Formats: sequence, C-alpha cells, structure tokens
Amino acid sequence: MRLGIRSKLLLIIVGILLVVLFTHTYLQLSLQSVAFEGELQKRTALLKENLMQRSLSQAEALASLAAEDIASFNFFSLTNKIQQAIEATSELEHVIILDSQNKIYIDTGRPELQQSIYSEPKSLAMHEQVFNTQSYTITYTRDVLADNDNKYADMDALMEYKFPIKHGETTWGFILLGYSLAQLNEQVRVSHDENAENQKHLALQTSYIALAVLLVAWLLISQITKRLISPILNLSNFSKDLAAGDFSRIHRITSTSRDELGKLTQNFGDMALKLEESYKKQAEYSQTLETTVSQRTQALHLKNAELVHALTSLEESQQQLIHSEKMAALGQLIAGIAHEINTPLGAIQATVGNTSKYLSLFSNALPDFLASSTAENQTFFCKLLASAQYGAVMSTREERKVKRQLVKILEGHGINQTDELAEMLVEMELSEKVEGLLSELSSAKSFDTVVLAHHLTGIGRNSTTIQTAIGRASKVVFALKNFTHLERSDQTILSNINQGIRTVLVLYQGLLRQGCEVIEHFGDLPEINCYPDELNQVWTNLIHNSLHAMQNKGVLTIQTEQQAKNIIVTISDTGLGIPLDVQPKIYDTFFTTKPAGEGSGLGLGICKRIIDKHHGSIEFTSSPGNTSFTVILPIRN
Repeated sequence: MRLGIRSKLLLIIVGILLVVLFTHTYLQLSLQSVAFEGELQKRTALLKENLMQRSLSQAEALASLAAEDIASFNFFSLTNKIQQAIEATSELEHVIILDSQNKIYIDTGRPELQQSIYSEPKSLAMHEQVFNTQSYTITYTRDVLADNDNKYADMDALMEYKFPIKHGETTWGFILLGYSLAQLNEQVRVSHDENAENQKHLALQTSYIALAVLLVAWLLISQITKRLISPILNLSNFSKDLAAGDFSRIHRITSTSRDELGKLTQNFGDMALKLEESYKKQAEYSQTLETTVSQRTQALHLKNAELVHALTSLEESQQQLIHSEKMAALGQLIAGIAHEINTPLGAIQATVGNTSKYLSLFSNALPDFLASSTAENQTFFCKLLASAQYGAVMSTREERKVKRQLVKILEGHGINQTDELAEMLVEMELSEKVEGLLSELSSAKSFDTVVLAHHLTGIGRNSTTIQTAIGRASKVVFALKNFTHLERSDQTILSNINQGIRTVLVLYQGLLRQGCEVIEHFGDLPEINCYPDELNQVWTNLIHNSLHAMQNKGVLTIQTEQQAKNIIVTISDTGLGIPLDVQPKIYDTFFTTKPAGEGSGLGLGICKRIIDKHHGSIEFTSSPGNTSFTVILPIRN
C-alpha cells in the first residue's frame, strides 16, 4: 500500500505529537512519584521517631519497676505490672526478663520458656542497632518497615529494646521489650494507596488531554495539508493528461500563489506548452520517418533475399567441394581396392579347380578302396575323416617345421613314404594326433587310405578357403559402401567413431601391406550425434597424409579415448614431418606441398571446416620422425 504526501505528513506530525505527549506524561508521573516517595520517607521517619521516643520512655519506666520488684523478689507483682503495661500500650507485643546469665524469669509472649536460657532467634534479622553508653541502653530493631517492593506484606515486624536492670551498682539482668510496627506499616500503606489513586487519576486526566490535543491537531493538520497538497494533485492530473498525449487543458495550468508551489505550477505550465509544440514537431517527423523506414525496409528485404540466395549457393558449393574431395580420395584408393577384391577372387577360382580335382581323384579311387580294403582300413579311413580339421592357418615356415618333426616320428616307427604322408597329415591338421594313428599307419594299405582321406577332406579345406576369400572381399565391399554412403547433411545421427576409423583402415589395406605397421589403441567410446560421412573423410585425409609422409613404410599409430565430455582421436606417423615454414599454411585452401596432380590443397582445409561444424577442434605437432594430428569432438546429446 502506497501512502500519499498528505498521509505521510499527517502520520509524521501525529507521531511526533504522540512521542511528545507520552514523554511529557511519563516525566510528570515520574516526578510526582519521586516527590511522593520523598515525602513518604520523611513521614515514616517522623512516625518511627515518635514511636521510638514513646517506647524508650515506657521501657525506662518498666526497667525501673522491674528493678524494684526484683530487689524485693516480688515477681508476681512485676508480672502484673508488665501485663498491665502491655494491655495499656497497643504497640507493645511482649516483655522478657533475663538475669545476667540470660535465664528467662518472665516471657509474656511464650510463658513456656520461663526458667530456660534465652537465645536470640536466628530468624530475626538485625537491621538497626543503637548503643547508649550513658544509660547502658541497647536498642535492637528487628524487621523494620518493609520496603516498597513487597507492598508491606510483613505485618508482624517488631522493634525490640534491651535495657539493663540494675540493683545498685550491679547489673542484675536485662529487660527486652518488643513493639509492633503494624500500625506504622498500616499508615504507610494507606499513604501509598492514596498516592496510587492520585497517580491513576492523573494518568487518566493526562490521557484525556492527550487525546483531545491529538484530535484537534489532526483536524488542523488535515486542513492545512489539504490546502498544501491540492496544487500538487492538480499538477499530477495535468501530468497524466500530458502522458496520454492530451494537451486540451494545458491553458488551465495557472496559479496566483507566489510561494514555491506557485512557481512550480507556472514552470509546469511553460513546460506543457513547450512539450505540446515538441509533440507536434515529433508527429510530423515520425510520419516522415515511417515513410523512410518503410522504403529502407523494403530495400533491406531485397538485399536479405539476395544474401540468403548467395549463402544457399555457397553452402551447396561447399558440399559439392567436400564431396569432390571425398571422391578424389576414393579415386586414390581404387587401385588398392581392386587388388583387395581381385586377390580373394583369384583364390576362389583356384580353390574351385582344386575342389574339382580332389572330387575326381576321390571318385576314381573309391571303388578300388572299397573292393580291396579290409574292415580295419575302413575304420581307419573313418577315423581320419573324423579327426581332420580345416580352420588352422600356418605360415610356410611353421608348416615346414611341423612337417620335419612329423617325418622324424614316422621314420622312427619304420613307416615308408614319410614325406608324402607327413605333407598330407599336416594339411589335414593331424600332426598333433599322429601318436594315436601310428599303429594304423604301419599297415600295408595305410598310405592308400590316407591318400583317399586327403582327397575327400581337401573339399572341406577348399570350402574354408573360399569362405575366407569371400569374407575378405565382403569386408572391403562393406567398407567401401560405408565410405561412399551419403548422409543428409542437415541432420546428425548416432555413430561410433571407432567404427568409422576401422572402415577407412580396411580400404587402405592394400597400401598398409606395403610395409606400414598399424598400432591401434581404440578406447571404449560412446556413440555421439555427428555427421559420420564427413568425419570418415577427415580420417581418410589424415591417414592418407600419414602414409604419403612415410611413403607407405613406417609406423602408423591411431589412438582414441574419452576425456570428460570430449572424444580425443590422435593419428601419428613416423614420416618426415611438416617443415616449420609450412605449418602456419596447412589449413589454407589450395595450399599443398605435393607435386602437381597428386594434391588439390583442399584436404586439411575441408577437415578443419568439418571439425568446426561439429564444434570441435584440430591440433597438430610435427617434428622429423613424429607427426601427430589430434581431433577433439564434444559429446553432445
């Protein structure tokens, strides 16, 4: 809730009046209370002094009577006189007669203590002591007037006097007189009650006066502030009209007052006139400006359309350039790819001929074997077929070593035709099982049986060879298909970086086998949203540049890993390196160090644009024998 100037002024003035009135009332009541307390103390002291004078006179008289009766040992008469004195004096509470040994002879308050030793009660606090050395008077005041804090709740307060009883020059004992302070306390209480009533009456009068003063002040201040704020409210209404663009009432902004508000009103009227004139000029200028802006906007739309068309053409040209560079890189791989496909095709063709040969030999030898063989030979034939295998691949050196060992074993058991037998057994992968076949190999018909089994198992070996060749050719064809497959350039797809790099390595197998060692350190990478077709072009260009720098002979190291939210791909080679004067230019378009016809100067420039498109970065370090390109790709959802 927002308060206006008038409300704020009223609240401030009323608050000040409240503080002043409260302070005045508080001070007045405090001063009156202090004055009453001072008067009460004086009155109490006077009452106490009167009581003490009367008590001392009575105490001296009773002490004299006690001395006479004690001298005559007339304690009965002394008791009656003391009792009459107590009944005649309302303030006197009790009288105690003690001898010099503090033995009690008379105790009007507690008769049962007579003839016992007197002891001062510990519960009575000695607040005041008076010693009169001339008359040997000792005055004890116990529990004198209660203070103001407990409102005189202790109505049994006593004032006690102790006088010596002398018999001649000898002190026989003492007389103790206890006077009640109840009447004195009652007088003090009545005085306090009267003062409290006066204080309450004064507080009510002060409150009524304060309320009347506040009401009158509120009415006066309300009228004064209304007259003061009225010009400001008028100016506020005029300012709302000006803010809404309404200048119809600006000529009414006048004031005959010569004070600050009058000057403010006059200045506001002058400002309104100037604002009206400025508003008219601004309206004319705005109309002219709208026309100009409309014309400029139309021209800007035309320019924008031209820029959009140019940008679209540029993007299409860039995509065509990237595709052309990709096809150029693919063209460099055609010879190697053709060799990679022709090699398994030649193996398949040769294997098919061998299969026909083995099948023909087996068909011709089978009737004679069945006609002349015994049951043992047929069992041995089935055992050979069951034990033969086709999957192992050995190098020529390993195969010769195994064959020599097998020949020695066969010769050691006196078996003939060891060279031919050893070669067939090695091809059927039975060299490790020869110990279990030695008994059958020693028979006369064993050689023909092994030859027949070798012909039949050759069909299986040829089938394995064909499958291997087909798998190799399929791998190359699949890699070529992945490499040339065009993705939509305006959308990213999930792809694995390791799979893309392996695809490029398959296509470069022909060049890698010329003397290049590939060291792979592929980390466990997540799939990321990317343009895999364009990234494959990056790996192709970097691997091709490494092979060219090493002349296809050296060590190519490829490492992939995940660091935080990035994928790091590092491709290193042991080539000649990039000269220092060339390093700043390697990403420039059409810059190349290759001979004419071997490089276009677009590869690394296109690689950098592709990496930038993926919001990544590419870095390199180069020295003779060690050149590394590092590609950093962010992992984005």
